Amino acid sequence: MTEYPDGPPGVGTRIILIGGPMTVDDGSTLDSRQPVTGDPACNVTRSSLATSLLWWITASSLVGQILDSAGDDPYALVIGNRSVVELRQDGRLRRLGLRSILSGGTSTVELIRTHRHEPLPAGYIYDDSMSQLFPGGEGVGFSLGEPGQRWRFLSGLDFYMPWAGPKLGATVIVDTSETLLGSSETDAGPSAGIAWFFKRLEKHRLYSDDIMLVMPHTYRTESIFRGYVEWVNAGRPSQFLLDLGGPRTKWDPTAPPDPIAYTCPVPVQADFTVTGLVQDGEWQDPSDLEAARSLLQARYDLKIGIWDLVGNATLRRTLLEAVPSAPPPPIAVAIPRAASQRAESRVAEKEAGQRTRRVVAEHLQPLIERGWKPGRGESWALYFPMTEPVLLHPGRDPVALVQLKLMILRRQCTVSAFTMMYRQFDIGQYVLAQRALFEEIAAPDTCPLGHNSEPTLWRGPGGWADDVDWGERAIALVERTQLWREAFKELCEECYRVRPRMFDP
Repeated sequence: MTEYPDGPPGVGTRIILIGGPMTVDDGSTLDSRQPVTGDPACNVTRSSLATSLLWWITASSLVGQILDSAGDDPYALVIGNRSVVELRQDGRLRRLGLRSILSGGTSTVELIRTHRHEPLPAGYIYDDSMSQLFPGGEGVGFSLGEPGQRWRFLSGLDFYMPWAGPKLGATVIVDTSETLLGSSETDAGPSAGIAWFFKRLEKHRLYSDDIMLVMPHTYRTESIFRGYVEWVNAGRPSQFLLDLGGPRTKWDPTAPPDPIAYTCPVPVQADFTVTGLVQDGEWQDPSDLEAARSLLQARYDLKIGIWDLVGNATLRRTLLEAVPSAPPPPIAVAIPRAASQRAESRVAEKEAGQRTRRVVAEHLQPLIERGWKPGRGESWALYFPMTEPVLLHPGRDPVALVQLKLMILRRQCTVSAFTMMYRQFDIGQYVLAQRALFEEIAAPDTCPLGHNSEPTLWRGPGGWADDVDWGERAIALVERTQLWREAFKELCEECYRVRPRMFDP
């Protein structure tokens, strides 16, 4: 189990949920806080709110008022969707970038894995607080985005948030992703492992006393945060039972596409408001906060901070008309018909693609005989090991230190190279130093290369959706495989020579 930095957050953290009743594109009405039949994780309502222009209008008005009351260069860190979905007059859907609707400017905060001896891009900061977990100088590099931009999108692995998060300086986190609430730790019924999930929630999102977390309000979200409050008040025990309903599900790479993953009702009318608030370790009535948000949105002339307005009894009595939000209907709601039909169409496309890829894979036997291996659950990817396998982590399978990767995409195929020892060896520089050789191997097709951690050695036109002679292509790639192996011989030998030996038998 991964251990994160010590020290739980203080009770000053605020969790704000936004949701409520809506009418979606087929005329159906539902409340985002209702349970959804056949969807215990509430991915349908979460996805609907996360991509809703109406939800973002409410969320951005609240966040903007919070930033108005904050200190120097405040900003909101957005984790999740970067676009919204609109219904066109002809019934089709179109996407709009969030950048076009968020006022105050947008930028990007990036987290990258790095080593203390590796140069970072200009403007990036190196943090070595991970050294207790990864000895030897491994750390995280991060950029803070452009100063003055009130909205900054998170790019990079969420894994590094426990270390980088406290140093990013975000005032608010707006999280519409399924990174946390869609994880397997919350898929069970009564579960003692939920305590580990709560600890992870604190380290990845609630990492400081004054951070504010804004999320879509679904039945699942409320269940989890009510359980979180109980867990905190119980003293954060290592064993804690929370019944979220539904059986535990395991990822199955061979399973057919899940329609729920493609189901997204589009709200065309909604009354989205602040419907949930966790503050000072308690679940509280959000009506004062919603009343303050509505007032400040309507009265631009009022120069009052939103928390001053909420926290001052005199101002509340004088200016606010707090109306408790109506509770959601107590029954589960069916998935709206139009969203279900769109999902069925997407699933049919995915299944057709899977069938086609399986047919393609049958013609790639020459590559399998040469030593290429299918990726786990990836009928569209093959890997070729160019070194002996090495045990890098206890409890995991040995892996080759340098590998080729064949990707069969819809309209093209690519072969790239990567090394598990990317911190010690710059594979991008290695291939660029031999550009002429790699271009000759790829000819007559293209060889894009590029200075990155997985340079593309070969790109061929035509993918699984095209009429390609896959038998002929497989034979041509077998011939190139031997040439690539010879071209990487020096790098492979060096990687194997300095390989980590702490787990060698």
